[in-house]
Amino acid sequence: MERLSCSHQPTLRQLLSTESMAEAQRVWGDEFLDRPVLQVVTQLDPPPSAGSLVIVTQDNFNQLKNNRISVKGLVGIVLISQVEDAKQKVSATVEGRNALDVDRAVVKSTVISPRLDDGFDKLLNLCRESDVPVIGMAAFSEPTQIIEDVRLAFLKETKTASARVQAVLMSIVLEEGLDGVVDQLQKWLDRPVAVETADFKLLSASGMGATASRQQKQLTAEAVDLLNRLKEGEDEKDVFDSFLYPIRMGRRVSLPLLYAGNTIAGYISVMVKPTDDEDSLIWYLQPAALAAMVDIIHRLKGDFGLSVVQKNLLKDLVSGRSLSATDMERLETHFGFDLCDGFFVFATQVILEDDDESIEPRFPDEPFVGVEVEEGTRVYIIPFTEDAESTWQEEAGVLVAKIKEINGPARVQLGAGRRVGTLMELREAYREARQALIVGSMMHRDHEFQIGYGELGLKRLLYLVIDHPEADRFYKETLAVLEAYDEEWESDLVDTLKVYLAEGANLNSAARALFIHRHTLRYRLEQIAEELKVDIDSQEVLLNLQIAFLIREMKGQVEK
Repeated sequence: MERLSCSHQPTLRQLLSTESMAEAQRVWGDEFLDRPVLQVVTQLDPPPSAGSLVIVTQDNFNQLKNNRISVKGLVGIVLISQVEDAKQKVSATVEGRNALDVDRAVVKSTVISPRLDDGFDKLLNLCRESDVPVIGMAAFSEPTQIIEDVRLAFLKETKTASARVQAVLMSIVLEEGLDGVVDQLQKWLDRPVAVETADFKLLSASGMGATASRQQKQLTAEAVDLLNRLKEGEDEKDVFDSFLYPIRMGRRVSLPLLYAGNTIAGYISVMVKPTDDEDSLIWYLQPAALAAMVDIIHRLKGDFGLSVVQKNLLKDLVSGRSLSATDMERLETHFGFDLCDGFFVFATQVILEDDDESIEPRFPDEPFVGVEVEEGTRVYIIPFTEDAESTWQEEAGVLVAKIKEINGPARVQLGAGRRVGTLMELREAYREARQALIVGSMMHRDHEFQIGYGELGLKRLLYLVIDHPEADRFYKETLAVLEAYDEEWESDLVDTLKVYLAEGANLNSAARALFIHRHTLRYRLEQIAEELKVDIDSQEVLLNLQIAFLIREMKGQVEK
């Protein structure tokens, strides 16, 4: 289809006809007043983007007059001069002077005070060379109020034209899809544009990538917060029927897209400059967001892979947020959960062998069902049937193999929750899987492991108090003395005790494991008892020593 220019934007001529610019005097460039205004800014340094109308006060101009400035691509420049007495506006005789002198005299005789005179010739020459109209305005009130009035008039004119913008974008999305919308928006704004899913996979982009990983968590949190306030009926000025208020992340402005009014389906984003007026961008992003949702809904009806909407619902469920009966039914149907007998829940982390920090781990989407609940941790829900009789270890092995396949050399750490039978138990299963993953990381550091919550035993309790000072005190009172003895006399009493406990306090089996005579082992145990001042045959003492070794292991103490 034929693409439209920005003619739907208000032109400088239209703004001059508004009440806010009733005092404006045209200085030069009448034939260039019909160009569309994309934004209203108040600074010439740094250079504004093309399509900007720049309003400069006298003080700002005086700061710029000795600097190199550029006016190329601007729609116009409005100079505001404070006039303390209207009688200062006098007529000037310009007969016999050249065109530049005439233009300069018109300005000086109307709105430009002598203090602005010094650098005006330079600016007027630049504007004439670049075909940029110059407008003068006398400020009988505060200049900042005049600037605000002009800005509001611009926004009003832009909002009036938004219906046409919406019609154009809807026509484009129906004929050309999401790529057409992004391309048209990029042409209108002269800015990079991108549309991505809620888990930050690009659907379409023009000169712009997906949201940086360091910003994804913050953007998601802010969008969810706005969505929650929308659901609760708060802050009505910040939310809209089909999208939320744009969120600024560095140079990126992102507008969350809503599906069914209660789920974040993705984001439409545009790069901005410090001089950009974000309010004017909103009137483009909002209709573009609606057009983008037309395409996204069409994709969802086609049920492509793991849709972003269903993933968000699953993330909400795993995180403990309540879902409506309709959303629960939608989840079951979409993922086929209604056909299974229960679920395994795995929490996974990937450590790449490559030291390049710019390379991030990748996680498989199919045939698995996975969502990122926390940054760096991917949660997988693996359905099972009683007929299959598969164990969590078998299912975890298949998942780990796939993760390694798409990442190359990598170490996969996996914690498994206990098997659950319903969707409502996923939150508890995730908590268990996460705890198993954390405890495993304590014991194995950066090494690979697969640990089930049911196998943690006493470690599950120690995990709850591992950071408490009492845990450190218990460990030091129990094993620290023995470690100090080994270090002083270069003995192996700590390792001997560890093997003895691992063999169930059986003298013969422990001696075989240590490759020493049982009498030698008995002598070492007597040394241990003497140093620790305990009864080494007491069941309570043995339990305390086992707990001390677990604390040592979970805190990552370096063993000999």
